[in-house]
Amino acid sequence: MSLRVRLWCECALTAVAFGSMGIHAQKGPALADLRRAAADYVAKYSRQLSAVVAEEEYLQLDNSAGRVIATRRLRSDFVLVGLDDGAVAGFRDAFESNGSALRERQDRLLALFRIPSAAASLEQARGLSVESVRHYISPGLSLLDEPTLPLEFLRQKNQERSAFTLGSVGTMDGSQVAILKFEERSTPRFIPSPGNTPVSGRFWVEVLSGTVRRTELILTGKGFHFRTTVNYQTEPTLGLWLPLDMYQQVDISSVVGVMSDFNTGGGSDLPVRQSFEARAKYSKFRQVSVGLTRVK
Repeated sequence: MSLRVRLWCECALTAVAFGSMGIHAQKGPALADLRRAAADYVAKYSRQLSAVVAEEEYLQLDNSAGRVIATRRLRSDFVLVGLDDGAVAGFRDAFESNGSALRERQDRLLALFRIPSAAASLEQARGLSVESVRHYISPGLSLLDEPTLPLEFLRQKNQERSAFTLGSVGTMDGSQVAILKFEERSTPRFIPSPGNTPVSGRFWVEVLSGTVRRTELILTGKGFHFRTTVNYQTEPTLGLWLPLDMYQQVDISSVVGVMSDFNTGGGSDLPVRQSFEARAKYSKFRQVSVGLTRVK
């Protein structure tokens, strides 16, 4: 079985496991109530998270020729951090590529968050994440590569940036779950892109608790399409819902300016189409207390 087929099958199985909801129609919640529950959940989640350390295995495929022409398997230390302004941030520090060590493995990310200055910690952590992108099969994958990025659109302070609608309602593992759809309206856009393209997406939200079970971000414009889906699972020992996996699709054509705007390394005047798939898996979770101070 090819890598591309295996990756597709794994993602299809995940979609089946998480997508059984909605088969039987159920009475849904009020849109305003669901938005409020999701915003409250994200704020609480940020407070409870502190810092969670995980290992990320990130398989990336180059399908630009209509078949897999190159692969990259990265392993990274990954840290999710809850900030006391209600935000959740994710950072990675790659230590292995296709089985070869990139560096001596140390808890460099975790060490940063023990620095008293939160601003300095975040700046250096972002630097390690940027450095990790150098090892991607394509920089284009970095646009939507932070699994908790969609949660920003659910924060109370950011909800007015988007138009929300209520989708289908069903059950997931015995819990009532509603699909909350959104499309960004405000400018400047949260994610800069050619043509000032708005982001859209969906959230699978538990009706009673506001717990986010699954997220989807979509960015589609003239000459490009990005989609990232993240599934969450509960980690009983930590009492938190954490990313289980992240699936990405990236397609970019050589429309003028698109290649350079997304920093993919292609020329904007060449008849080139770039296509990539990727799936990240997260494991070995452990929680640590970092006590970050307020970040402006």
